[in-house]
Amino acid sequence: MSMDKFPTSTSPTNPSEKQLLLGNVDINVNAKPNEQGANVVATFFNFAKASIGSGSFALPFAVLSAGVIIGSLGMILLGVVSLYTMQLMLQCRDEVFQNLTPEEKKNFNYTELGKKAFEKIRIEGKNLGPIGKWAVDLSVLACNLGVCAGYMIFIASNLRWAFICFAYHHETDSGTCFTSWELYAIVLPILILLTYLPTFKYLAYAAYLGAFFLIVAMITVIYYGIRDGFDYSPVQWGPSSWEGIAQWFGLTAFLFCVHSMVIPLQNSMKKPQYMTYVLDAAAIVVVGINLPFALYGYFMFGKDTKGYIFENIPGGVFNDIVRVCLSIELTLTFPIVFKPASDVMEEIIQGVLLYIAKAKGVNQILEMYGKRDLKWKFIHTVMVCAVRTLLVLISWGVAIGIPRFELCLAFVGSLAASVLAFVLPPLFHPLLLWKKTHMSRNILHIFILVVGVIATILATGINLYEAIKQHSSGNDCKSIREGCVANHSNNTLH
Repeated sequence: MSMDKFPTSTSPTNPSEKQLLLGNVDINVNAKPNEQGANVVATFFNFAKASIGSGSFALPFAVLSAGVIIGSLGMILLGVVSLYTMQLMLQCRDEVFQNLTPEEKKNFNYTELGKKAFEKIRIEGKNLGPIGKWAVDLSVLACNLGVCAGYMIFIASNLRWAFICFAYHHETDSGTCFTSWELYAIVLPILILLTYLPTFKYLAYAAYLGAFFLIVAMITVIYYGIRDGFDYSPVQWGPSSWEGIAQWFGLTAFLFCVHSMVIPLQNSMKKPQYMTYVLDAAAIVVVGINLPFALYGYFMFGKDTKGYIFENIPGGVFNDIVRVCLSIELTLTFPIVFKPASDVMEEIIQGVLLYIAKAKGVNQILEMYGKRDLKWKFIHTVMVCAVRTLLVLISWGVAIGIPRFELCLAFVGSLAASVLAFVLPPLFHPLLLWKKTHMSRNILHIFILVVGVIATILATGINLYEAIKQHSSGNDCKSIREGCVANHSNNTLH
C-alpha cells in the first residue's frame, strides 16, 4: 500500500502488495480468474508455508502440556475442523458472489464476508453488517499484533542465546545477562522503521529465505535427537492440568489460523474452482509435517521440553548462526505480517476523522481529502507513521507483558485465532445458507460454533491467568550458559 492513499475497506484481510503476507510477489490478488492468476501449485505452496512457521517450534511443548493422546489426536481433530470451516467460507463466498459486481468480486475478502453475513440480521429495520465487518477486523487486528509480539519474543530469545554463547566461546563472558529491555532497545527501532516503508514487495522475498531457515532449524532439532538419543522418562499420555489443555488448544489453534487468506488466495487463482483441493492437500501436508515434529520434539526431551524447542538445543557456532539467521528473517518479515493490522487501524482512523469532519462541518478536511494535495499527503504520511509506531509499541507491550514465547502464542491462538477459525465461519454459514443447507449440517455448524465459543472463552481466560502468574523471563541466562558449556563439552568429547 502506498502511503499517499488510504487503505480501502477491503484492505485489512486482503493481502496487498501482490500477496505480501504469503511472500509471493507473482500473485495479484485483484487479477481476474484465468488471466494473471496463480496456478494450483503456487497457491498450494503459499498456503502450506503460511501454516508452517515459528509456531511450529512450540508444538512439542503443546504435546507435553496436553499429553500424547490429546496432543496428537487433538491436532488432527482441530486440523479437520479447521479445514471444514475453510470449506464453509468458500461456500459462503460462492453464495455472496451471485449478487456482486465484477469489481466487488475482485476486492472480496473475509471482512466483506462478515459484513454480508450480518446484513441478514435486521433490528428495527437496520442491518448489522458493520458489526460483522468489525468482528473480523478486530480479530485480524488482535491476531496479527499477537503474532508480531511472538516474533519479538522469538527474535529476543534467539539473539540472547547467540550473544551469550558467542561471548562464552570467545572467553569474553563477564557474567552479564542480556535483558529483554536491552535486546528490544536494539530491535524495536529497526522494526518501527521497517513498518514505515511505502512498499514491502522486496521484503516479500524474505519469506522464501525464512522457509529455508525454518527447515534448517527443524533439521537441527532432529539431528540433536539422533545424536543425543531420546528421553526415556515415563511418557505423559494425558493432560496434567486444565492449564495444559488450554495451552495446547491455543498453540494448536494458532497453527491453523490462516482463514483470512483463504478468499484472497482463491480470488488470485487462474482456476478458483480448484481451491477446495488446494485446501485438502495443504491440510494434509501441514499436519503431516507438524504432528511428527511435535511428537519427535516431545519424545526427545520429555518432561524437559521447552516452550520454544530450540531452547533445548545447546549453543554452538552452527546453532548460533541458525538462531541469528532466524532472527534476521523474522525481522524482515515483521512488517509484512504487521501490515494487515495497520491497514485495519488506519481504516478505522480514516473513518472516524471523516465522520467527525462531516458531523462538525469541517469542510477544510473534506476538501483536502478530496483533492489529495501535497499538504494532505504530508498529513496522511505523518498519521500513518504515528499509527504504525503505536501498533508496534502495543505489540512490544504484549511481548513485555507475556515474555514467554509459548504463553504468548497460546494466548493469541485462544483469543483471536480460534475466533477466526472456529467461531466466525460456522456463524456466517447459517446466516447466509440456512435454507439451502440440510438441517443436520446446520445443527453441526451450530455445534461447532457453540464449542468454539466455549473453548475460546475458557482457554483465553486460563492462558491469560497463566501468563500473569508466570510473568518471568523465558530465557534464564544461567541455563543458557549451561547449554553452551554442555555443547562445548560434547564437542570436546567427540
